[in-house]
Amino acid sequence: MLVKYYRSRQLTLLLSAVTLLVLGSFFFWYSQYTTNRAPHWATIISLYAIATLPVFLPTQRLALPDAMLPLITILGLHSVDITLSAMSHSVTFSSLSWPLMAYTLLAMGLVSRRHTFYGWLFFASFVLLVLSWHSNYFLSRINLSTEFYIPFLLMVVCTIVPQQIEQAVSKTRQARSMRIIADAGRTEEADMSAIATQRVQEVRTLTEDMLHRIAYNESPVSRDEMDEFRFTEAQLRDTIRGRYIVNKEILHAAWLARQRGVKVDILDERGSALPARLSMILTQCAVDLFDKASGGTITVRAFPADDQIAVMLVHDGNSEDEEPSAIEISQTGLVERF
Repeated sequence: MLVKYYRSRQLTLLLSAVTLLVLGSFFFWYSQYTTNRAPHWATIISLYAIATLPVFLPTQRLALPDAMLPLITILGLHSVDITLSAMSHSVTFSSLSWPLMAYTLLAMGLVSRRHTFYGWLFFASFVLLVLSWHSNYFLSRINLSTEFYIPFLLMVVCTIVPQQIEQAVSKTRQARSMRIIADAGRTEEADMSAIATQRVQEVRTLTEDMLHRIAYNESPVSRDEMDEFRFTEAQLRDTIRGRYIVNKEILHAAWLARQRGVKVDILDERGSALPARLSMILTQCAVDLFDKASGGTITVRAFPADDQIAVMLVHDGNSEDEEPSAIEISQTGLVERF
């Protein structure tokens, strides 16, 4: 917002200096170069202020409301006309210095507000008014028009420089965005590497004892050991297929359920971690379901984040005569049992 820039001490000092310069030059110009029939100085300065203040006062947006622009242009040109009526027809650069400076400043303000069309329209109209006002020149219009080359250059600079600044800012933002994306990519790679390392460690923890048993113990494998191998393989599968929804409590409850003859199938289609509240609700529902099961099949399935259902748990009965039951957990944490 422009307000914060106007609160800048440097900008405040600059605007104060420009205001004092304009007022000082105006009173000098009014006392030296106006005719006896000139309007009162308050009329001239008031009309100029009414046209100028909306352009230079701080606002929430850089661009001014569209309805104000024709009004500012008309008031500005009316101010030019009254200013010219106060001057002698003996046109010199000194007598034109204040109008040239003051009204070029207004035109530059419109351009700086990104109203380039109205800024140049006012500048061109103001120039034409000055050139057409003097009917008995001792200078030709060509000579008089040369007094406008400095204001014209100022207008060109005021038009081009902000565009160059915007392009530079845009390129800086693009470079910053590319750097953020690159940093995020490196962070993701580091996270993936850390996850892979953690995964290897989990697999080693689960299988190290069994692999050591197979490699170094030549005695026959017992039935209990085979069951342990099978349960461990199933738990390893759970940690892969349900990586973002399982935890130690769920894995332990599933292990005990498998020992009682329950078939467990865990599937994660979400692909990202559940919110803490949903994870707590899922853990409670899953552990209760596993603890009560003595047979059948239990399926735990997590749905994508844009689905209304977050997780569904289905128990396909402890026996052939028992009807399947289901638990639905919505994305908001609402639990429904069927």
